[in-house]
Parts: sequence; structure tokens; C-alpha cells
Amino acid sequence: MNNIILLFLTVPVITALIGWLTNWAAVKMIFHPVKFIGIGPIGWQAVVIKQSEKLATGIAEMATDNLITTEELLQRVDPEVMKERLKPVVDAHLPRVAEEVGSIVMPGAWQALPDQVKTMALAQVDARTGSMGADMLAMFAEEADDLIDLHQLVIRNLSGDKAMVLSELTKKIGKNEFKFIEYYGAIFGFVIGLAQVGAWAVMQTWWLMPIVGLIVGLVTNWLAIQMIFRPQEPTKYLGLFTYQGLFPKRQAEIAADYGESAATELLTPKNFIDLILEGKSGERLKTLFSKAVRRKLDEEVGRLGPNSPLAAAANKSDAIATSIETNVLTIAKEARPQIEDYLAEAFDIETTVRERLTSMPKDKFERILRGVFEEDEITLIVVGGVLGLAVGFIQAAVVLAL
Repeated sequence: MNNIILLFLTVPVITALIGWLTNWAAVKMIFHPVKFIGIGPIGWQAVVIKQSEKLATGIAEMATDNLITTEELLQRVDPEVMKERLKPVVDAHLPRVAEEVGSIVMPGAWQALPDQVKTMALAQVDARTGSMGADMLAMFAEEADDLIDLHQLVIRNLSGDKAMVLSELTKKIGKNEFKFIEYYGAIFGFVIGLAQVGAWAVMQTWWLMPIVGLIVGLVTNWLAIQMIFRPQEPTKYLGLFTYQGLFPKRQAEIAADYGESAATELLTPKNFIDLILEGKSGERLKTLFSKAVRRKLDEEVGRLGPNSPLAAAANKSDAIATSIETNVLTIAKEARPQIEDYLAEAFDIETTVRERLTSMPKDKFERILRGVFEEDEITLIVVGGVLGLAVGFIQAAVVLAL
């Protein structure tokens, strides 16, 4: 009898400690090691890192299907506000650009103009830039899908050499759920211990202890994962208590964390601009820009009439357009910080993502984190079963020894 009491006092504490330790290790295995450790195909790499492309693709599909579109973002950009934000940089370059273009149209003419006329000419040029900006934005909007692939933008910034961004984002949004897995391991490790000692006390059969440990270990870890995501809505059980899955219960909090991360690390103006300027998108952008410049030149020739210096220099239109394009790109490069600041304000990614995630149906919302657990779910469950089985054998040996 004394031995049974001793077992009840000591075994559950030990199994609780082991339960916490193994679940803590299982959670760590989701994020560590970053580099594969092992020999040949036998070894381990962090689940989030190894499956980063697959997980990132799932997040990208969720984002582009439910959160935001390229067209919507471009509609938020006001050409007049953009022009005002860039005015200091543009004004600093405008005299030089006007002189360069004027020299192409009629060498020496610009320098010969009185300062008052130059000022009036620069004011006219400044007035035209607003309408040109609006025209270009409208043109870009029509080509939005070709210029900005949001799906690809998300994937490229959460996988490959950016997989650590996905890892940190997953830790951030699932911090409570991962802690729950660890604590749950201790709680149900304690339960396993009680069940095993109870089985021995009743049956006096040592081999029941490993079997009970295996079953309880498998079931409890499976149940832990289910408790993170189910039920999606508050549900009363046995008429005594109400429970809701940890993840859906924290939807508003997680939406806020996700919105902040999306705005500062994922859907940033810098990432948008980098994507647009690369590869086929960059070439397409240059073509559209060149087309917009030449269209504006033709409009100005028509507005000023056939006797204007600009019309007389029709044979130099390519040189004029090239000069304008080169200078605009130079100005845009210098003004990129101001452009990024305005786009961050206009896009307002954080608010958009937060609000739409908060109101998203819970079955879609859970995909943000569920994919990570699906990749590691079997590992977590098997760890629980192996723990229960191993502890059962250890306890059986202790019981037999006593």
C-alpha cells in the first residue's frame, strides 16, 4: 500500500515534467534548427524553414483572395498628393531639366530667355506634371496585374532566403498557442502518470502501463492541437463551462499583430517598388512610362500649335523624350524615400489587413497558423505517444523493482 501511495505521489510529477519537456522540444523543432542537421536523409530542419515555400504560398493565397488587391492599392494613390510630396525634389531639378530639354529643341534659346519668362515656363511645366502623373497612374492601374503580382510578392518575402521572416511572423502570431502546447504537455503528462499508476493499482499487470501511456500520449497531444482551433465559436460543454479554440478566440489580437507585420515587413512600399523594377515588370514599366511621355509630348505639340518651337523640333522628339525619361528616373530615384513614405500612408496596409482579418470567417482565418501545425501535427502526436510508451516502460520497471 505504501508503495502505491509513493507511486501516486512521485510518478505523475515525473511524467508531468517529461510531458512539458517533450512538448517544449516539439515546439522548438518547428523553428529550429535553421540549417539541416543530420546525415544524408536522416536528420531534422525547422518545419517552418523547410516548408517555407509551401506555407508562404498558403498565406499568399489567403492574402490575395481575402485581404487586398493591387487595383485597390493603386486606387488609393492620389496623383495631386504625390506631386505635392515630391515638389521639393522636383523643384530642385526642374530648371536644369528645362534647360536640357530647351537646348535640344533650340540650342541656346533657354539661356537667352529673360528670368521672368523662364519662371513662367517652369510654372507651366509644373502645372502639366500633375495631369501627366494622373495619366500614368491610370495607365499603370490598367496593367496592375502584370506589374505587381501580390501573390509572388508574399511568397518571395516569406520563403527562400527570407524564410526567417516567416519564422518570426509565425512565432509572433502563434505565441500563445505554442505556449499552450508546452503547458498542456505538463498537464497531460501528469494525467498519464495518474492513469498508469491507477492501471497498476487495479490490474497489477506491468505491461498495461506502457499501453496506457501510449494511448493517453497520442490522444492528449491530438486533443491539444484540436483545442487550439476548435470549437471556432464559444460552446458550452456538459452545461457547466464554455470553451472556444485559443486561436479563433484571439482573432482580433492576432489580426492586429499580423497587420503590423504585413505593413512593416511584408507588403511594404519598398518591397512593392523592388518587385516592380525587376525583370519583366521593370521592362513593362519602362515601356508604359515611355509611352506616357511621348503621348504627353504629342498633346503639348497639339496644344501649342504647329508654329511652336516644340512642333518645329518634331525630328528631335526621340531625343526630347529620352531626356525627359532619364531625368524623371533620376528624380524618382532621389525622391524614393518620399515616395515610399506616401505610399505607406496611402496604402495603409496595417489597418486594412487588421480590419479584414478581424472580420474574416473563422474557417479561413485559421489557415494563417493551421498550416504550420499540419506540417508538424504528426510529429507532435507521435512525440506524445512515444513519451507515454517510454514513461510506461520506465514506470513498469520501477513498480516491479518496488
